[in-house]
Amino acid sequence: MPALVPHPPIEFDAGGAPLSTLYGDVFRSRSGAWAEAREVFVEGCELARRWGERTGRPASFTVLELGFGLGVNFLATLQAWRESAPPGLRLHYVSIEAHPLSAADLRHALGVLEAPPADAGQLAAQWPRPLPGLHRLAFVDGAVTLTLCLGEAQALLPRLRLGADAFFLDGFAPARNPAMWQPPLMRALARLARPEATLATWSAAGAVRDALAEAGFAVERLAGHGGKRHRLRARYAPRWRSFEPPAPPPSRPSRSALVVGAGLAGAAVAAGFARRGWQVTVLEAGKTVASGGSAQPLCADHLHLSSDDNVLARLTRAALAFAARDGSRSGSPIGKLAVDRDEANTARRRAMIERLGFPEGFVRHVSAQEAGEIAGIAVPHAALWLPDCDACDPRAAIGAWLEHPAIELRTASQVHALRRDDGHWSALDAGGAPLAHAAVAVLANAGDAVRLGGLRSFPIRAMRGQSTWLARECVGPLRTSLSGGAWAVPAGERILIGASFDDDARMILSRAADLGNLDRLARMIGGDPQRWIAHARFASLGLRVATTDRLPAIGELPDEAAVAANAEALARNERIALPRADGLYGAFAFGSRGLLWASLAGALLPAMAEGEPMPLEADLLRTIDPARFVRRRLRQRDGRT
Repeated sequence: MPALVPHPPIEFDAGGAPLSTLYGDVFRSRSGAWAEAREVFVEGCELARRWGERTGRPASFTVLELGFGLGVNFLATLQAWRESAPPGLRLHYVSIEAHPLSAADLRHALGVLEAPPADAGQLAAQWPRPLPGLHRLAFVDGAVTLTLCLGEAQALLPRLRLGADAFFLDGFAPARNPAMWQPPLMRALARLARPEATLATWSAAGAVRDALAEAGFAVERLAGHGGKRHRLRARYAPRWRSFEPPAPPPSRPSRSALVVGAGLAGAAVAAGFARRGWQVTVLEAGKTVASGGSAQPLCADHLHLSSDDNVLARLTRAALAFAARDGSRSGSPIGKLAVDRDEANTARRRAMIERLGFPEGFVRHVSAQEAGEIAGIAVPHAALWLPDCDACDPRAAIGAWLEHPAIELRTASQVHALRRDDGHWSALDAGGAPLAHAAVAVLANAGDAVRLGGLRSFPIRAMRGQSTWLARECVGPLRTSLSGGAWAVPAGERILIGASFDDDARMILSRAADLGNLDRLARMIGGDPQRWIAHARFASLGLRVATTDRLPAIGELPDEAAVAANAEALARNERIALPRADGLYGAFAFGSRGLLWASLAGALLPAMAEGEPMPLEADLLRTIDPARFVRRRLRQRDGRT
């Protein structure tokens, strides 16, 4: 994605109106920001009437906005939702903003405009760092979500996965910001429009009317607000549609979920469903939670950065943001220093940070001296300082996720098979007796998920990992996590060092693996592993289940039997949707990033099951789709790579 350019500091004109120096125009009408938001957008899209039509059934409503600005339209919509939305209606507000304000400027401007203090304060408190991508904020105990999409609309709109019920077009004037009003952008909106979606904007320019009409909107001019002659209201009513409309939200017989596995993945997913009001049953084969790959003393955030902001970098950044909000952590993060290998690595990383343009509060390249001051020990090389990264006891995270009253945990419950009857998934024991059933099921049981899900196409491998305890006195008063050749995390009087990454599934303790961990740490920060070994003890041994592409499997599982039956047609035409096992999802193959991928799965899978706007871009969803290997096999069948 293109680098994000935050908005310069906000200014105010002589009348007190907030002014954009970037576009040379006011953010809101001088005749009244709240009156404009209510009349032009809330009433222009007839939100109260349309919300009222959904009375008596659990439902959701999605607004897609171009131009978040100060958030006035969002706050006005939130106020209207409180006043007129029927009970049970969830509101999803998705807004694209190319040049986000700073949190301080946002708070100041909303104060000047006399925004509702509680809502404005909550918005400013959750305001994300200016990082490209999608950022999800929650209001009213999660009944209202705001998804801020930071970046250029032309790049982001094709990547959104949602069905919009209403559109707000609130960019700066076409003469000052023409890119926001171009016909290709209006056509991109049309692809996301649900039948009869409404649209509103203060602009009545002829080019805007024409672009909307060409995209399939029936447009009418209304009297303008605050002295403007006209504004526009539109309804999506194309004569024909050359593309499929957004899928409606799934219809479920009950709001119940069955999760197989009580490690990091299963616990995070269970909590995600429970927070949305689902009843969740978690089945764990072991006698306790975290009895598999999650049975580690500590897990750390392994954030990836790349100069081209590649898929792995974007995925781990999104996962880190979800982790900060999912209730699994307490206190402030300890941060991480990613130590440079040598001077050449330092030069490359400095160039990367300059190219990315990320805020210093997210990542900063520091000298060896400053790295040592941060870490509390001598660090021989420069490093990347990542203050948002953390490390935690996975059992504590799992316990925090599973303590929700809507979650029932059943241990010593080995699932041998799944069966689907009458819209429900049943988990069966070895004798074929049902252990539990629910409307949706999630396989979060690492390598066994492939067997249970019938995923013959899915390549996984188990990598042996052994970590080591080292007496703190050998290294010094380390107070952050470290990564580089090895990773190290302080824990009281000891430091956890890890972990070996052996292509060997045998669960055999190895003193050589402990020495290897110490050797990698010594190469990173200096020291003598031969002297340290006398003060080192075995910490943990486990298997990391990973895919050949090192990315997790998070999403709805493919129905491989149906794929095989239709393989010829599917291989010829990639536009045909792959058959899916309806209501059966996966969260597995997390490799060495279990902590981050668990938070990502806990946010994504409930949103998928409910048909919400996805809090992740479509290209990223495809890279973690459990069906991606089926699609690759179909391409190979058709002679493509």
